[in-house]
Amino acid sequence: MNALSNHEYNDELHEYRIYGQVVPSVTQILTAARLYNDSYFTEESRIRGKYIHKACLYELHSDLNYDSVPIEYMGYIEAFKLFLGTTNCTPYLAECEIPLFSETLRYGGTPDLPCMLNNVDTVIDIKSGNETITTGVQLAGYEQLMNRHVKRYGLYLKADGKYRLIPYADRNDIKIFNAALTLYNYRVEKGLL
Repeated sequence: MNALSNHEYNDELHEYRIYGQVVPSVTQILTAARLYNDSYFTEESRIRGKYIHKACLYELHSDLNYDSVPIEYMGYIEAFKLFLGTTNCTPYLAECEIPLFSETLRYGGTPDLPCMLNNVDTVIDIKSGNETITTGVQLAGYEQLMNRHVKRYGLYLKADGKYRLIPYADRNDIKIFNAALTLYNYRVEKGLL
């Protein structure tokens, strides 16, 4: 399903390609279906989110240079460290922040933190902003790409060094995601996107 020679990901453009053809990301699918509204994100929140994701990945690999972390982001990193230190979480390092592709369904996505959490196969999406109602649907899209059943959680990191781990267990989430994917494809086919 994920033969690298057939799949490409451009991080700068956030662009997924299968056999050279651009396919939508999980976020693009949800946005096109109007399930995900990024209009309230500021440029600062986008930069913060991207930075914190990279810093968390470095932390997972024990390679984070704390001197390079801007002081305003340090609380988020402390929250992530607190999560790792107070939960029974074993990251699947080879899968963290690795782009996945579905040739059959023609989309891509990048799960943040596939792991074993409390002895259960899990995928966690790391968030540095407010909780959104579509996180469960987003995670269902990643679960489908992972091609295995996993528990799904949103990890909301806070600037004050605290975190919230929220489970998403609604099995209808995958139906909603696939409906959004169908709508996305319809809108592309009809020239509406």
